[in-house]
Amino acid sequence: MPSTKPAARPPLSEPRENAGRLQTSQRFEGALVARLRGSSNSFRVPTDLPSVKNFTAPSIVAPVDPDRNPTLALEYWLRRDIIRGVFAPLDRLKVEQLVSFYEVGHSPVREAILRLSTSGLVVHEHQKGHRVAPVSLADYSDLSRAYRAIYLLMLDMALENGDDAWEEAVVIQLHRSLKVEKNFDDPEHREMWQRAYSVLHSTLLSGCGSPVMMRIWMDLDARLERYINLFADYELDLVLDHHSKHREIVDAVTKRDADRLHALVIDMFEMGSGFRRTVIRGLRQYEQDLTGKVTTEVDGRPRKRGRPRKATA
Repeated sequence: MPSTKPAARPPLSEPRENAGRLQTSQRFEGALVARLRGSSNSFRVPTDLPSVKNFTAPSIVAPVDPDRNPTLALEYWLRRDIIRGVFAPLDRLKVEQLVSFYEVGHSPVREAILRLSTSGLVVHEHQKGHRVAPVSLADYSDLSRAYRAIYLLMLDMALENGDDAWEEAVVIQLHRSLKVEKNFDDPEHREMWQRAYSVLHSTLLSGCGSPVMMRIWMDLDARLERYINLFADYELDLVLDHHSKHREIVDAVTKRDADRLHALVIDMFEMGSGFRRTVIRGLRQYEQDLTGKVTTEVDGRPRKRGRPRKATA
C-alpha cells in the first residue's frame, strides 16, 4: 500500500526527476481515484501528475509564445491541467501558488482564471476567489446527454454545410491522428492521444459553420474529458479501437453518406458505454466517500458548518 504521508517535493520552479512517468501500478487509474487510494498527495500541488507546461511534444505545447502572451499560454496550461486532474475538484486556485507553479506574473494568472470562469471548469465564490469546479454524478449524466445531442446536431449541419476544404481538413487530421499511438504508459503520451482524438472531432464538427455551437461543444468536451481523467479505468479505453472507427467515420464523410455516418457515430458512442460505466462507478464511490466524511469535535459530537460559537461563561 502506498503511503498517504505527503512526500517532500522540490521547489515548483525546478523540474522533478522522472515527473513525466507514472508508476506501473498507478498509470491506468483515474487521477482522483489514485488520489483517494493514497498514491498522490496534497503538498503544494494537488497531485504528482506533471503539468502540461513541462511537456515538449509539438502537438500539445501551448499554441502561443509564453513570453509574448503569457495570459493565453497560462489559460491553456491551466485549462489542460484542470482537465487532466493536476488540480482536483474544489481545489482553491490561489494566485501566489499559480504564480510560483507556472512561473508567470500575477496579472496573467488573474486574467487566465477569469477567462476560464465561463468554461464550466472554474467556479467563483463570493469574497473567496475561484475554485476548480465540483463534480457529481448528476452533472456527468447531464453533460453526457447534452454532448451526444449537440454532437449529432452539429454533425448533420457539417455534412450539409461543409465544403471541400472542410472535407480535406478532416482527412488530413485523420491521417495525423492515426500516427499517434494509443499509449498510456506516460502522462505526455496520454495527453498526445487525447489531443489528437479531440482535434479530429473538432475538425469534423467545424463544418457546421457555427462558432457559437463550436464553443459550446468544446466546453462540453473538456468537462467530460475531465471526468474521464479523474475517474475512468484506462484499461478499458486501451482495448477500444478508435482508429478503425475514425477511419470508417471519415470514409462516410468523404462519400457524404449521411445515414451511414449517423449510424457509425451512434456506434462510436455505444462502443464506449463500458468505459463510461467505470466513470459512473468511480463517481458513486466518490460521492459516498464525501457523504461519509463527518468530522467530529473533541467530545465526539458532529461538527456543524460555519463559525464556531463563542464559549458561554
